[in-house]
Amino acid sequence: MRFTSSKSVQEYLESIPKFQSRGSSAAKFDLSRFRNFCDVIGNPHKEFDSIHVGGTNGKGSTCNILASVLQEGGYKVGVYTSPHIITFNERFRVNDDVISDEDLLVFFNTYVDNIEEYTLTYFEISTAIAFWWFARSKVDVACIEVGLGGRLDATNIIDPMVSVITSISLDHTDILGDSITDITREKAGIIKEGRPVIIGDLPKKARHEIVKIAEQKECPLFTIDDLNPKCLNPGRYGLAVNDTIMDISSNLISPIQAKNIAIVWKICSIIKEKYIITEDYFTSGLRRVNAGFGRFERLIDGQQWYFDGGHNQEAVKALKKSVNTVGNIENATLVLSLMRDKIRKEVMTEFLEFKNIYYYPLSLERAATFDDIKQWLPKAIPFPASDENRKELMQDDFDSELVIFSGSFYFYETVRDWVSTFALNQ
Repeated sequence: MRFTSSKSVQEYLESIPKFQSRGSSAAKFDLSRFRNFCDVIGNPHKEFDSIHVGGTNGKGSTCNILASVLQEGGYKVGVYTSPHIITFNERFRVNDDVISDEDLLVFFNTYVDNIEEYTLTYFEISTAIAFWWFARSKVDVACIEVGLGGRLDATNIIDPMVSVITSISLDHTDILGDSITDITREKAGIIKEGRPVIIGDLPKKARHEIVKIAEQKECPLFTIDDLNPKCLNPGRYGLAVNDTIMDISSNLISPIQAKNIAIVWKICSIIKEKYIITEDYFTSGLRRVNAGFGRFERLIDGQQWYFDGGHNQEAVKALKKSVNTVGNIENATLVLSLMRDKIRKEVMTEFLEFKNIYYYPLSLERAATFDDIKQWLPKAIPFPASDENRKELMQDDFDSELVIFSGSFYFYETVRDWVSTFALNQ
C-alpha cells in the first residue's frame, strides 16, 4: 500500500475503529504489540526526555501550559494530546508547529506494512507518530498526555522524568472501574520505579492510594498544597512561592487553570537541574499560552458564547465556576451534546442549574439521543437541526446572551461551523 496524499492517509485512518465512535470496542489493552512495533521503528521515544501527564481532567491544559513555559525558556518542545478537535495533525506539535501532511506521508509510506502486521489501533498509530516525529524533530523534551487510564495506555512505554496525575473522578467506568479506588489504580499505572510523581487536588481515597503506590515504588511524591493556587479574577492567578504571592496574568480564564498552573510550576522545580525555568520565563509562558481548543474558549468576539468540553462531574463543576466568572449560570443557556456512556446521575444533575437547556445529538454510534437526555433533563428541548431554524435561534435568541456549548469534545467542530456561519451573516 502506498499513500500519495493527505486525503489517502485520512481515509486509511478513518477505516480503523476509533474510540470516538465505537468506545471501548475500538481499544486493545495490551502493550506488547505496540512495544514490538516501536522496536521495529527504532524506539524513538528513547531519544528525548518526556513528562507524562495523566488524570481525568486537566491533562491537555497542563501539557499546553508546560510546553509554553519550556518553550519560553528556549527549549524545543514536543506536545502530544488527544483527541484532536478539528484535524488529526493537531495532536502533534513541536513548539508552535503541528506535524505537516508531508511528514505524515513519510511515516505511513515507511511503516504501513508494520502497522498492519501488528494490528495497531487508531490511538497506537497516533502515539507512534508522536514518538517518531518528536525524535525526527530532535526535541529536547516532550509533554505526553495519557489517552485513557494509564497502566495499559500506549503512551506508558515511555520512561519519563516526571509522572503527573492532575485529577481523578468517575469517568470511563466501563473500562477503568466504577470506583475512585479502581480508577486511581489504573491512572497510577504511569508511576515508574524511583521517578518523581506530582499529584493535583485529588479525592482523599485517590490520594491515599497514590501515596501507597509511590511508597511501594520508592518514588518521591509531590503535591501542590504548598502553592495554594488561586484564581484571583479571570485571567489572573496567584501561587504562594518563597513566602510571596506570584501574580500571574494569562489568556486562560477558567478558575480550574490555577491548579494546572501550580502543577506546571512543580514540574519545573523538579526538572530544574536540566531545564532551567526562571520566574520570568514561567510568567511569560503563561501570558502566551492557549489552553487548547474547547477549554472554556470564547467562540466569537462581541458575543458571550463559550465552548467547554465538560462530560464528567468534576469537569462540569469546573465549567459552572467558569461560567460564574463571566456571568451568572442561572441566566445562562446551555447547548449540550454527550456520548451515551457519559450519562450518569451525578453528571446530569450538575447541568440543571442552567436557565435554558438545548440538546443536539451527534451522528456517532456512541452519541446520546434526545430521549436519552430528556429523562435526566426534563426542561431540555431539541436544538434545531435545520440551518434556517438554527440561524434564527442564534441571531434572535442567543444574540448578546451568555451561551455555553458543552459536553463532548467531539461537538466542538460542529459548533465552530455554526459560529462561523453566524459570523459570516452578520
